[in-house]
Amino acid sequence: MYDWLQGLPDVALPDGWEWTDDWHVDTTSVRAANGWVYAPDTAHLKWPESSDHINTVNYARQRRWIRNRKYTSYDRESLIPLGLLKPGHTLPLPLSGLAHPVISYVLQLRPKYSTDPNEYSWSSVVEKQSQSELSGRAEEPSEICVSALTESDELLYCSQQNGSSSNSFPGLWFCLNIQAKQIGKDVHSDAIQDWNLIIDSPLSITNFLPLSTEYAVIGKQLNGESKTSSQGTLVPGETVKVYSADLRDPLYFSILPQGGWQQIHVYFYTLL
Repeated sequence: MYDWLQGLPDVALPDGWEWTDDWHVDTTSVRAANGWVYAPDTAHLKWPESSDHINTVNYARQRRWIRNRKYTSYDRESLIPLGLLKPGHTLPLPLSGLAHPVISYVLQLRPKYSTDPNEYSWSSVVEKQSQSELSGRAEEPSEICVSALTESDELLYCSQQNGSSSNSFPGLWFCLNIQAKQIGKDVHSDAIQDWNLIIDSPLSITNFLPLSTEYAVIGKQLNGESKTSSQGTLVPGETVKVYSADLRDPLYFSILPQGGWQQIHVYFYTLL
């Protein structure tokens, strides 16, 4: 922690809120490892847009320090716990959450692994085509209102709340597919929909080759830095789901079939 940060006064939170971490550089909003944005001068600094700091001359830069908080106080009627949703299972949403006369309920998920000591935040919806801010949005979070569903595919992000600070991927990504099936009509001849919300990985890889294959998924950030999101070996017919890849970044896929093949180019191979 920098000395000047230690001198900042404590920020008093409203009742029902608590801090979940310490002050840290916001690297998610700009998708740059060091969090800096650049401009020719201070008048042209426009967060989170950044000038190319490699090929242009810049004399000004800035970065943002953030701290996350969470809401801990809920009225009895404002929260409906659904329980633990296991892989491949389903959970019904109670009717009160779908058609409450006063409260509009929103759906959130939080991943939990029995073998993973890390804790993750409740999910937020991320815009697929923009550099959306993923943290510091507790007051106006992106939401999925269960009483006003529309058929769509949503990209969800859950940030890591604790664990090793050296983790290159401090969060998990999910794809939420919202489907509707008409099961009838009401007295006004309006359609009655049966809604299905399917949570899956945003990226999956299946090996249809007749031999085991090494694979790697590499993401390239705006600052030019490349990070391997997932890598391993797939046997024939095996599928791997990737939860650590940010689909807003350019993603590159590399494979290397085993059994005497040698990689001579990122996409081409030769048999020895």
